[in-house]
Amino acid sequence: MSDALTVLIIESDPDVAAWLSKKVEAAGLGSCTAAKPTSPIGELARSKPDIAILGPSLDPDTSMKCINNMKIIDPSMPILVSHESAPFPSLDGVPFECIHPVKYDEGNKGFLGVMESALKHRELGRPRPDYPVIVGQSDEVRAIKQKVRNVATKDITVLVTGETGTGKELIARSIHYHSHRSEGPLVKISCGALPDELLESEVFGFQKGAFTGAHKNKPGRLELAHNGTLFIDEIGDLSLPLQAKFLQVLEDKAFARLGGIYDKTVDTRVVAATNADLQKKVREGGFRKDLFYRLNVIRINVPALRERNIDIPPLIHYFLNKYCLELRKDLLEVPARVLKHLNDYHWPGNIRELENAVRRVVALRDWNFVFREMVLDHTRLNDRSAVPEKDVPLPGWEEEKIRKLMQENDFSLKKVSRGYVSEAEKNAILDALARTKWNRKRAAELLGVSYKTLLTRIEDLGLKP
Repeated sequence: MSDALTVLIIESDPDVAAWLSKKVEAAGLGSCTAAKPTSPIGELARSKPDIAILGPSLDPDTSMKCINNMKIIDPSMPILVSHESAPFPSLDGVPFECIHPVKYDEGNKGFLGVMESALKHRELGRPRPDYPVIVGQSDEVRAIKQKVRNVATKDITVLVTGETGTGKELIARSIHYHSHRSEGPLVKISCGALPDELLESEVFGFQKGAFTGAHKNKPGRLELAHNGTLFIDEIGDLSLPLQAKFLQVLEDKAFARLGGIYDKTVDTRVVAATNADLQKKVREGGFRKDLFYRLNVIRINVPALRERNIDIPPLIHYFLNKYCLELRKDLLEVPARVLKHLNDYHWPGNIRELENAVRRVVALRDWNFVFREMVLDHTRLNDRSAVPEKDVPLPGWEEEKIRKLMQENDFSLKKVSRGYVSEAEKNAILDALARTKWNRKRAAELLGVSYKTLLTRIEDLGLKP
């Protein structure tokens, strides 16, 4: 093993951290850096770890937060964690989600054996920035991970169902990266993104001269997925003619390019996803029954976020750390009242909506403004059950103004946002002018803008002493 490797030890007890560090370095497995579980993610990232060890004193919840932080830094980083805190044990010596359970009470031999195994997996693998990170501690998420773990090594078709934004593509990637095809390509087809004519040529490829503009042979995405995994997203949007072609691929593992006269064989595993009720579409004649049965060998249903709100706090923690690190911002705290509203919110856009909300919070550093946007979206969906009217104050922007705007024909969220920003800007300028007794030069310095910009905004807003 190389001494150039950096091993990050996360442990709250300094004596235990020193003990682990001594064992690693004595075995020549790398140089060690110690950190506490509460260390900011930026500090952890700066150590540039190749592998992480979570000490035995960490409880399961703390271990899970640390695992998520490590996955933000490097999704495919090997992580050693105590056997009691590991989400899943290794299967046939292969770790799940790069997590290696270890029993610290079994002595040096057991610990160093797991350490060497983790480093071996790291050397055999390759950097995978798109390695899936499935965050959650609910029974539903645990059941999904267990199902992924069980089916990944079996070369059978999987159908992933669930609402938009629940993370169906993450499930597909997880299946691919935990299968024996993980060294092969993962190729995605988005059925709802292109019209039939373009989708057919994109999926099956074409021969030179097949149609106007086909100046050379082009392999389709099916060919590109050979020896790998084909992820068919939103398969419920496929037209009936294309459904027949996909059925042939699933049954015969063969297809022909557009304009081609010979069939090509393809060895690929198919994972399909949809937010539609395929059984209902079958009954209504919009989806082929035989294709549905071919796809529905193993089904993984991803529940909506509102049905597992126990996952909301760890998701918020994960996205806050992720975007604070990405945008180089200090970590934001989540006020208790805001966390309550986030837990009560309906989340029609599921995890994607939550991620975007947290990203806006990190960028704007303002929970109130971002949460008000969510409330307006919620109100427009005619679901007022989680609308906070008093708990989230919005200085200078009364409820009556929002109601009046919503009654206008050209109402939009952008219009509300512009109005709020304009009023907030007006209040900030008035406050700076009051504090400087209308000394515009000093007020401009307080506001961090040029003197000319301040004069322009005073004129635009119609402000007078």
